[in-house]
Amino acid sequence: MPHYRAYKLSPAGRIVSGDWIEAQNDDEAKVRARALCDAATPKVELWCGALRIATVACHEDTAA
Repeated sequence: MPHYRAYKLSPAGRIVSGDWIEAQNDDEAKVRARALCDAATPKVELWCGALRIATVACHEDTAA
């Protein structure tokens, strides 16, 4: 099972914390990364080794 690292980012784009995620594939890892979102976290970056898999937006942009 692949191991991923999810980094919670601050509004300034700096890493606040990191969590290990185990998932069957990238799609499952993205779902698990989204579950790390909270009110203070605008984005979560998902990595597998040196490869950035996705940047997950935690909040919908209502100012469109």
